[in-house]
Amino acid sequence: MPQVRIERVRARQHPSEVVVSVHTADGGTEKLVVDEWSIRNGAIELGYRVGRDEDRPLVELPRESVRGLWRIWIECGSIIEEAHA
Repeated sequence: MPQVRIERVRARQHPSEVVVSVHTADGGTEKLVVDEWSIRNGAIELGYRVGRDEDRPLVELPRESVRGLWRIWIECGSIIEEAHA
């Protein structure tokens, strides 16, 4: 499953949660709360790739963002494809 690069922002009240940010195609960031175990090598799994506009894929996040978004536009360079054995 493809992943998206994230940055850790801060811990949450529950010990297993962390706030992360995802860089958007317009230069902003979206923050979301994820379980600590879902972060692997500085990335989290994406939901689905919903669409594409030029070099910007529209992706579904694994959880709702702090602002209430489920889908965001990101840069192609933010996606990490899963290596196939």
